[in-house]
Amino acid sequence: MGDCTERKLTYMQGALSGLSVVIPCKDEEDAVGQTVEEVKRYLDPTGVDYEVIVVDDGSSDSSRQKAFDAGAMVLSHPTNLGYGNAIMNGMTVAKYPVVAIMDADGTYPPAMLPKMIELAGRHDMVIGQRIWEDTNTTRKSLLLRRLLGLIIAYFTSAKAPDFNSGFRIFHKTDILSFRPLLCPTFSFTTSLTLLFLLTHRSVHFEPIEYGSRIGSSKVAILRDAVRTFSYVFLMANLFQPYRLSMIFLLLGVVINSLVLLVAGLGVLGLAWQLGLHVICSLLTLVCMIGISIMPMTRIFLRLSAAGKEGGTY
Repeated sequence: MGDCTERKLTYMQGALSGLSVVIPCKDEEDAVGQTVEEVKRYLDPTGVDYEVIVVDDGSSDSSRQKAFDAGAMVLSHPTNLGYGNAIMNGMTVAKYPVVAIMDADGTYPPAMLPKMIELAGRHDMVIGQRIWEDTNTTRKSLLLRRLLGLIIAYFTSAKAPDFNSGFRIFHKTDILSFRPLLCPTFSFTTSLTLLFLLTHRSVHFEPIEYGSRIGSSKVAILRDAVRTFSYVFLMANLFQPYRLSMIFLLLGVVINSLVLLVAGLGVLGLAWQLGLHVICSLLTLVCMIGISIMPMTRIFLRLSAAGKEGGTY
C-alpha cells in the first residue's frame, strides 16, 4: 500500500532487499566480537538478507581477529585512515543498497535494528537519536552539540536533534559520488546528515538508549569540534551560500553600527571613524570571499588526489 515521507511525498513501500552493516573499528578488541554477535542475533529473526562488514582502521590489537571469529567480513586498513574513510571504504564493498552503520564499542543498541529497518522503508535515512544523561556526556559536549544544532537548523530549516549519531540506516544511492564533500574522519556523520538535509531527503530521528562505551574513547572534543564546524560551513557554502553570506553581512552591519555608536559619543574623530568603517567592510568582504574559495580548493585537491590514486581516498 502507499506510504508517505515527512515531506508528504507518496510512494509504494517495499521491503528492503538486503542490508549491509558497516562497523568501523580501531582497537576495540574487548567489544567488537560482542557487537557483531548481537547484530546477527537481532537481524536473524527479521528474515532480511544481510552482511556484517567490520572495517579495521589500523588497529594494533586483536580487533580484526575477534571480528572475523564472530562471523564478520573484515576489511583491513594497514594504517589508520580515519572514521569517515573506514565507513566509506566499507560502503564500496557492501553488496546491498541499504547500509547501516554503528560503532564497535557497545554504545549503540543492536536491538533497535529491526525497528530502524522498518522505518528505512519510509525514509532516506533513519538516525538513532541518543538520549543524553550525565552518565554518557559532559556539559562541554552538550553545549557544543546545542550550538552546532542551532547552526544546522539555520542552514537547513530542519531540526536535527542528533546530527552526529554513529547509529543510522540509509540508502547509499549517490552518496559515494559526494565523497569529496564528506569528512574522512570523526565528523563524517555530521557531514552525512547535512548532505541529506541540504539535498532535501527524508531524515527520521528515532530515540534510542545510549550505553557506556567499552574501552577508552578516541574523541578529542575541541579538535573534533573545530573540524565539525569547518565542514558545516563548507557544505553550507555549497548548498546555501546566501544564508552563509547573510551571516557575514549581518556581522559587518553590527560592527559598523558599533563604530557609529562610539563615534556619536565623541570618542572617535572623523578620520578614525572612516578608517574603522573601511577596515570592517574589507574584513567582511575578505571573509566572504575566503569562505567561498577555500571549500572549492579543498574539494579540487581531493578530486585530484583521487584521480592519481585510481579513484580512492
